[in-house]
Amino acid sequence: MKETLNAAFTILNIIPTTLLILILIYWITVIIGIFNVDSFDIDADADLDADVDINAGDSLIWLNSALSFFNLGKIPLMIILSFFIIVMWMISLLANYYLNNTSVILSLVYLIPNIFVSAFVTKFLTTPLVSLFAKAENVIQSNKSLTGKICTVTLGATHDKMGQAVINDNGSTYVINIIATEEKYILSKGDSCLVIDYISDKKLYLIEPYKD
Repeated sequence: MKETLNAAFTILNIIPTTLLILILIYWITVIIGIFNVDSFDIDADADLDADVDINAGDSLIWLNSALSFFNLGKIPLMIILSFFIIVMWMISLLANYYLNNTSVILSLVYLIPNIFVSAFVTKFLTTPLVSLFAKAENVIQSNKSLTGKICTVTLGATHDKMGQAVINDNGSTYVINIIATEEKYILSKGDSCLVIDYISDKKLYLIEPYKD
């Protein structure tokens, strides 16, 4: 362990080690709530501007395909980046050790193939996660589909106090956790309310009183 740490902080491996430290700092901030996993996410399927010329459009289509191949847009960017940096760091340590490298310039040259190899290893490691995040996204979309529905409060709620409500929709019954959209609303048992939005990270629905 001590030898690994010593090797990690040599000038030969300082770039991958610095990136690893930065990614660790990011995950610490996620744990304490400063950021969330999707904070720096990108959309690999972003629509192309209709005014972009043909050559630029082709380049963007190629770029989107490349990003999608490496699972960007299917898995949060920071998760993919974390795998990539860990793999790159490990390869850097092993390459410089087993090749007996002592040259800073050569260690920089090694980074070029390291990046490509790490990208493909990351693709392999993250592919099993694609279906997991797809299922999670489907659940979120299903939950969002309840917005605009009428519900009946079964457990009183306010803007700061969570309650529960029931939605009857096409023969299906949904029990949802709720809070009021604004502080002025005090929702009591039996009130008819309108579902305004779904807060995915808290798994709560924002609702407000509904009058015919």
